Amino acid sequence: MITLYHHNISVCAQKVRMALDEKGIAYEGREVDLMKQEHLTPEFLKINPKGLVPVLVHHGVSIPESSIILEYIEDEFPDKPLRPKAALAKARMRSWVRIPDDGLHAACGSVTYASAFAPQLRENHTKEEWEARLGKLPDKARAARQRQIIEQGFEAPFVKDAVKLHAKVIADMETTLARDPWLAGDEFSLADIAIIPYITRLDRLGLEGMWSHHPQVARWFAAMQARPSFETSITAFRSNAYDDELKKRGIDVWPQVNALLAA
Repeated sequence: MITLYHHNISVCAQKVRMALDEKGIAYEGREVDLMKQEHLTPEFLKINPKGLVPVLVHHGVSIPESSIILEYIEDEFPDKPLRPKAALAKARMRSWVRIPDDGLHAACGSVTYASAFAPQLRENHTKEEWEARLGKLPDKARAARQRQIIEQGFEAPFVKDAVKLHAKVIADMETTLARDPWLAGDEFSLADIAIIPYITRLDRLGLEGMWSHHPQVARWFAAMQARPSFETSITAFRSNAYDDELKKRGIDVWPQVNALLAA
């Protein structure tokens, strides 16, 4: 039996859940409450010393890092493949899977924190409380970025770079999707699974304006939302403590993000 340690709205957990659901693989899900800092408990740090979700446990062995988990799932469960057979398509797939690891994931964290999580932390915790939270993070560079965003919001200097990186990825997607229906070619693959959580996050934050002039990205996003696995792996897992659904709450951060795009 597979056990998946995850969080409801973690973008990395979303792609692992989608891959499992696309392949019809049953798993036991164990939610790790990030607001309660369950990812920093001694028990969880034994599973993943980095204190990050998701973690897949199979045959008693912990496998962290979502991109690695996706490849492991394919190797261990080859039925209903999510890797293309052709070498070139497979290379294209792996190029897209790498994009979050090469900067998009960190950029997503910055945009999300500036838009949603930093205001929630400021509203629900004293400065002493959120400083104590940041002090427990194993990744001190990540803690420093979060502290700067909590203090400065969209004025934090690297938030502009994070917004611009999203815009570049979306532009690259438009070019690719103008040629093929899916990111790696004719077949739905891990490439699409790796990227969909980041576009979904922008949509939940009310930042769909980032692809308003990219019709192929809009077409792809609609096709992704129509897949049954989108419902079971993303929509079904609603926000709890951390809430990224600003659009539903009527909170509009698009003017601030649009200003960074224009700067």
